[in-house]
Amino acid sequence: MTTQTRINGKYRNYGNVRITAFGATFSGVGKIEYKRTDAIEPVKVVGTTKPIGYTQGDETYEGSISLISETVDALQAKLPKGKTLQDIPPFPITVSYVDDAGLQVCHVLYGCKFKENGRSAEAGNNGAIFVESPLYIHDIDFAA
Repeated sequence: MTTQTRINGKYRNYGNVRITAFGATFSGVGKIEYKRTDAIEPVKVVGTTKPIGYTQGDETYEGSISLISETVDALQAKLPKGKTLQDIPPFPITVSYVDDAGLQVCHVLYGCKFKENGRSAEAGNNGAIFVESPLYIHDIDFAA
């Protein structure tokens, strides 16, 4: 494991995140979340109330992405009439973090698909409109 001393405690933040999909770096991403979950179950035997070990099995991947509505509209405009975000074939998303020292960390989310397409606006909110969609993720490479 490579560690690097931080000068004056400066760490990565949202300004260091770059998200690439469809051959372009997205500037309209408000938030991205992703995770891998493993099914880990205790092994119990008669004669004790404590587990003696565990089993580890199925992996699942899930996440979500929040895109500014103009980005979603641009994606939608590239689709044939009658098609929507959920109809886009599976695509990879690359998430990279680069700090001031040039140290880069990359994660690749494979086989992503949008699971929802909707909008929400709120009276009195002058902020940009973001569209949040859960993602289907086939696999994640945390060491890309």
